[in-house]
Amino acid sequence: MVAPARPSHTHVHGEARMSHVQRVLVHGAPPLFRAAAVSVLASRSSRFALAAVVGTLVLSFNWGSRLLLTNDDSRFPVLARDILVNGHWLLPALPDGTFHLVKPPLVVWLIALASWPTGSVSVRTAVLPSLLAAIGVVLLTYWLGCRLFGPEAGIVGGLTVATTVGVYTMAHSSMPDMVQLLAGTGAIAVYVAAGFANKRGWLVLFYGVIGLGSLAKGAAGFVPLAIVIGDTIMAHGAAGRRRLVSIPGWIVLACLALPWWIVAAASAGHKKFVHGFVLNDQLLAYFGRDYWGWQTIAEPISFAVIVMLPWGVLLPFAIRRALREADPDTVRRVRLLLVWLATVFVLIAVSGKQRERYYLPLCPAAALLIGWWYSTLAWRGRARAFAGAWIAVLAAGVVLVELDTPHFNATTDLRALRTVLSQAPAPVYSLDLQDLALSFNLDRPVVNAKTLKRFETSVREGEMGYLIVSDRALRAQPGDPCMRRAARGVVTRQPFTVLDPSGCVRPALSPDHPRAG
Repeated sequence: MVAPARPSHTHVHGEARMSHVQRVLVHGAPPLFRAAAVSVLASRSSRFALAAVVGTLVLSFNWGSRLLLTNDDSRFPVLARDILVNGHWLLPALPDGTFHLVKPPLVVWLIALASWPTGSVSVRTAVLPSLLAAIGVVLLTYWLGCRLFGPEAGIVGGLTVATTVGVYTMAHSSMPDMVQLLAGTGAIAVYVAAGFANKRGWLVLFYGVIGLGSLAKGAAGFVPLAIVIGDTIMAHGAAGRRRLVSIPGWIVLACLALPWWIVAAASAGHKKFVHGFVLNDQLLAYFGRDYWGWQTIAEPISFAVIVMLPWGVLLPFAIRRALREADPDTVRRVRLLLVWLATVFVLIAVSGKQRERYYLPLCPAAALLIGWWYSTLAWRGRARAFAGAWIAVLAAGVVLVELDTPHFNATTDLRALRTVLSQAPAPVYSLDLQDLALSFNLDRPVVNAKTLKRFETSVREGEMGYLIVSDRALRAQPGDPCMRRAARGVVTRQPFTVLDPSGCVRPALSPDHPRAG
């Protein structure tokens, strides 16, 4: 079994002594407060509390102020609203009534539960699960750092991961990436707590957490299992894979991961579900590229660098130090982080789908490696340097967020549209726009009209409603002149016009009219 890390001479000597970083954080406070802080921060529970409080304050800054203005950001809140309004807990539906089968609904359930007390889904309740998950990632990173390398590495790792661009950004998103990251980091934490799989009983919990992660995004939830398999093979050879065998754990994994997929397959039809969702969306789209070129190489690197900013600039120094480590016990621990980084990057880099947020699992591993590297430095001024850099990063982040949020929110203006809908309510359709973003921000179903001709045909058949159409689509197809232009606006930087087709329907002729019958 791998025991908890014993701090070396470059670490803080003993659990009872406050770390250098913590001393700097309380330096400059009033003498009475400083004495109390030194006493409190000396304990393990107080260090955990410090990581929790600082992580919460940092990540909750500007909570709920940034609007959800893309289909990706608003999809899960719209599905959660369907749960609250229509009770579709097992298979939440989109505004047009189509069941959403592309991703398992764990995050949708969490948003619905967060919104349950108020009875409606707001920006704050939509991003609350991600915010809480991000705080959980900070605490797990802190715990892993303490367990693997000592308290200094834990504190530095926790503070570092809380201020990475990727973690802060996704903490304010309603997408499932942060919840999946919490499950993935939790699975690695269970693996470490089990002494790198020496305690076989812990594997049941390990596979259970993997199962929960798969309910967030499907196949991507199994990335932590790939990390652990890689680490085990590196440590024990190919035969070491037997260490991860756990029949009870596999049963728990199957019980958590499979039922929803079975229900989804039954509702969509087996053949359509397997080919349309399981193969195309969950497997082929993630594990294969149609072509290779300079962009397919540069894009993954740039995305990985962006999510780890600003601390990623220190990662090469930490990796260089790790490759030179001579102590076998430390090498075993550091190797887990290197395997973590390499596995995540390779799996996502070869994927046909490339998004910055897909590289989010790099953040905890990078923060832990940087925290360990920091703890090995013999430089006496390291604590002041880190604290100063961390405060500078925090200040710069606050300024950037304060400047960017109103600018981002200004890319959408629905005031005139809301006025029209309040004066004459009617069904709403959209064309060539972010229909789910409109649906969420208008707090009413907005159905994709597909084409202008299809909408005009529906109007002639007596199906009335407003059409919100992008100006570029309207220029390409002016549409029936009987449609009155009722309002204008913009959503996600795309100008639109609201068409009212009420003038297109002729009133029915009375029996006494000369032209009747």
